[in-house]
Amino acid sequence: MVPLTNISFYYEVLAIVAFIIITALYATNACNWKRDFKHEKRSSELYSYNEPNGPSYWKTKYEESRGNLQSPINICLTNATVVCVDIDASLCFSEEYNITPNEMSIYNNGHSVTIYARWDNGIRPIVMGGPCKDKYQFLNARFRWGPNDHEGSEHTINHKSYAMELQAVHTKTDKCYDSLSGAALDNAVLIITYLYEISPVENPYLKTLVNSLVKIENPNGCVNIEPIPLFFFMPSFVCNYIYYNGSLTHPPCTEGVQWIVQPEPLGISSYQVALFRRLRSFCDILDMNRRPVQSLNGRELIFYE
Repeated sequence: MVPLTNISFYYEVLAIVAFIIITALYATNACNWKRDFKHEKRSSELYSYNEPNGPSYWKTKYEESRGNLQSPINICLTNATVVCVDIDASLCFSEEYNITPNEMSIYNNGHSVTIYARWDNGIRPIVMGGPCKDKYQFLNARFRWGPNDHEGSEHTINHKSYAMELQAVHTKTDKCYDSLSGAALDNAVLIITYLYEISPVENPYLKTLVNSLVKIENPNGCVNIEPIPLFFFMPSFVCNYIYYNGSLTHPPCTEGVQWIVQPEPLGISSYQVALFRRLRSFCDILDMNRRPVQSLNGRELIFYE
């Protein structure tokens, strides 16, 4: 028979191990939650979308933005290399995309509206498969819009622009980075982007978020909103998407980003888009935050069919 003291010691060790594991999970989640938020606050006043500090100025200040793999781009579907998707190697979104987060917030960093979310036990949505050689975890999602309903997206499809673009940012699961540009330098960033076109009816899944924009009208404004699954405004898919190698679309425009573009647009009303244009940057109204299309420079576009 095992002595009672040994049994007690055994359970004490188990409790300590469990505590260490839970603490590590929490720390990882806290790192994911805060790392880019802090970076955004540090860099929030360094550039603009209007002259004299607009996109034409970026190339004089940020060396990375002068590279040959810059984003966004125009996607000419007829010029893309078609790859048939093997069902066993298709793009895969983890179940967490369908699970309501414990907490969700939106943040006006002076340049965009960013969505942050937290889930139980540090678990985060993961994307893998398809063109991805590694696993990528969700970091945040950022909206892009323009001065009107027809010039809002950063990426264009066959030279057509859309009302808005939502960019879901992911980073490799095996590291924690101090900044998004640092992750890009390590080729550790995956961005899945969704296009939104004007619909005669409001998008019900964006209603809570859009109605909360008034609370973050000024830069550095942040507010918690009622959490909803990411799937509602970033639906999963396994095929019929474009893949290419590019860069961040905001300074320093670091290259090393894998882009997946879903060309089939989602719907949003004109009224909902207009509410984004009422937000303020650090010096003016934030009526647009889209970088112009960059040269393809011979890059291959792959359409996963």
